[in-house]
Amino acid sequence: MPLGIFLLWPSLHLMYGLTEHRSQKINIKRRYSGRAMILLSLLFISQPYGFEKGFFYWLFAFMAIALCFVQIRVWQPKSVRLISALSLIGFLVSGVSNVFN
Repeated sequence: MPLGIFLLWPSLHLMYGLTEHRSQKINIKRRYSGRAMILLSLLFISQPYGFEKGFFYWLFAFMAIALCFVQIRVWQPKSVRLISALSLIGFLVSGVSNVFN
């Protein structure tokens, strides 16, 4: 799996949070930080499959993760933090395995 996919969920969590329901109430610094994390995930899309295949996987995963994030944020907001933590752990584990292999 491309390394950048693991940063998509935490970036959505950073951008939208759990309690804000209107985009005007979301802190602008959080929005910019989330966008920066999405751009950071774009830097890692070429690992390990190359740019074209990695971008396809990244784009497909972004659509699926965004849909799941919205649903889980509405119906099970307590699990969003757990999924964000697991996604960051997956990013670290996958990154370390790519570096050492």
